[in-house]
Amino acid sequence: MVEVARVDVEAELRKLLARFETLCSIVRATWYEWRQAALEFAREGVKPLDLVLRAWEIVGHDTAKSYFPALDVSKPTFLEDIAKLIVMSSQAMGEDAKVVKGEKPNEVYVRWDSCPWPEFARRYGAPMEEDLAGCDKWFQTVIDDINALFNTKVRLVTLKAIPKGDGICLRRLYVEG
Repeated sequence: MVEVARVDVEAELRKLLARFETLCSIVRATWYEWRQAALEFAREGVKPLDLVLRAWEIVGHDTAKSYFPALDVSKPTFLEDIAKLIVMSSQAMGEDAKVVKGEKPNEVYVRWDSCPWPEFARRYGAPMEEDLAGCDKWFQTVIDDINALFNTKVRLVTLKAIPKGDGICLRRLYVEG
């Protein structure tokens, strides 16, 4: 007779979650360590904000490419699907994000109730303005690339931001026109 080992599923899930949270922290720390190294090797006169914005722009182009196969402009959920992808990316990095439907038909919001990135910015001496500008650059690049591919006029506006002292981050997505 073969003996089957009993597995405490809840304990195993806790271990996996702890590993995930550790990995997310490593990713955030690595970002700021990269930032420090890049600034140390940058030519004279390079501003930290310019370096960071360019990096987030590159990340945004790459992120948009990963979103393209999941989007279908002919679906009535196109805008909400973009928001869901942003939420998915955010949750994959340990952020607490969700989609909130707007009052208007071509409007949806992404809301972050917590985000660990500002804390890492503080730890590594990066200004909050840089943290917010980097986030905005990333998302705006994604939206710009989506608009270019799908010939749409999706707009993104940051209404609230944790790095500015707001309790949440809130971004509005809507279709212009």
